Amino acid sequence: INTGAIEDWKTSAHYNPRKTPIIARKTKIIEDSIGKEISVVDCFDCHVDTEKKQIRLPTAGDCSECHARQVTEFASEKNHGRPNHIQTLESNVLVPWYQESYRRGLMAGNAGCDMCHGATDKCDPCHTRHSFSAAEARRPQACMSCHMGPDHPDAESYSESKHGIIYELEEEHYNFDKPLAHVMVGEEYRTPTCQFCHMYQGGGTFTHNFVSKGIWRMGTVPPSNIEYESSLKDYPYGIKIIPPKIDIYSDENLDKRDKWIEMCSNCHSPRFAAGWLTQMDDYMFQANKLTDQAQKVIDDLIADDMLYPSPADRDIYPGGDWLADILPAELLGEGVWNAFKTTGGKIPVIGPILGVYAMFYQGDGNPTHIETSYAKMWFWYKLQGYKGYAHVQQDVMWWWGQSPMLQELGNVQSEARSMRRAAAIEKVLAEIGKPVSHYTSKSTASAEELDYEENR
Repeated sequence: INTGAIEDWKTSAHYNPRKTPIIARKTKIIEDSIGKEISVVDCFDCHVDTEKKQIRLPTAGDCSECHARQVTEFASEKNHGRPNHIQTLESNVLVPWYQESYRRGLMAGNAGCDMCHGATDKCDPCHTRHSFSAAEARRPQACMSCHMGPDHPDAESYSESKHGIIYELEEEHYNFDKPLAHVMVGEEYRTPTCQFCHMYQGGGTFTHNFVSKGIWRMGTVPPSNIEYESSLKDYPYGIKIIPPKIDIYSDENLDKRDKWIEMCSNCHSPRFAAGWLTQMDDYMFQANKLTDQAQKVIDDLIADDMLYPSPADRDIYPGGDWLADILPAELLGEGVWNAFKTTGGKIPVIGPILGVYAMFYQGDGNPTHIETSYAKMWFWYKLQGYKGYAHVQQDVMWWWGQSPMLQELGNVQSEARSMRRAAAIEKVLAEIGKPVSHYTSKSTASAEELDYEENR
């Protein structure tokens, strides 16, 4: 029935395990490890569980029967903490707004999350079915269907950088049939690919672990290396299910930086590479300080009961009515657990990482406009600036990152002033017997009340 799948398979190393000298050598290594000769790997080898006598959709575990080293390396990403490829499904479905979408009948839109985050225990997101080509998986395009968009514009920033432009112009000269460890830099790769940078382990070695050099962890976690004025100083608020602040200068992260500098030094001087990484750190410190300013504004509004509607009157935080019942206090954090338990989830939650619900969920006045502006500021624009710096794309760094961050900070500050002014006016009107807080809907207000409101 699936003729395209069959034709793809006929182009693969599974169909012809000796199609090139490199593939023949790898096949010999696999034969020695599994103790049998391989003439062809057909549909039944991958899609039939011979012990259970059942048809199966293969996972990475099934691939490991022949490709044990690659699967083991890939699985080792989990050892480095989130974010990683292995836990992307877990990170997707365990957040409370995912279940809240289901409860409200809004699951269809979540396919946009599921189609990337659901492919965690398989190899075919990169080695696409049914050719399973290593050469294809070495191309930058193999990463781009997932690593793009407003919170992680890797595809956009790499593609429009000088590295990406040169690759696009000279792609036909790149030799993707060679394993990365055999590539002659400058001769077969004039510029780096996603895979060359992110799979490099130092000492000329490469691995299927893409996150082992990750320092900023996709930019979502605040650093510990700056002073905070807002409640970010208390992040992660005793919660054990979200990562702690990052120490950029820890011994572990300094070792990772050395590997980045070594990798970049294939083409650039170590001084240039170290300087660029330092400049990127400076941007992230600056961006997190801007985030801190915005969060302090909203912290103060919450402390002064200025959100409208107030937490007591607006819709719950996603899953807020059951979070404290299923998660223990020692995992959710004593203070946060108590807040959810006593309010039933009617509590404002802002900032990294739990405040990102503002990008996925809209209740009755929750989040407020100012919270949504703040969520865009740190989850979209800060991260876009980070990706622009990381991939050396100046317009993404500035026009998609720094500039809209500043604009959203202005929006947060302006909205806060408007909210405080409105609260002051309402207080004065209440004192003279003209309360306005109950004029929430024109459909329920009397003609006299509406006339008064318009005149006011």
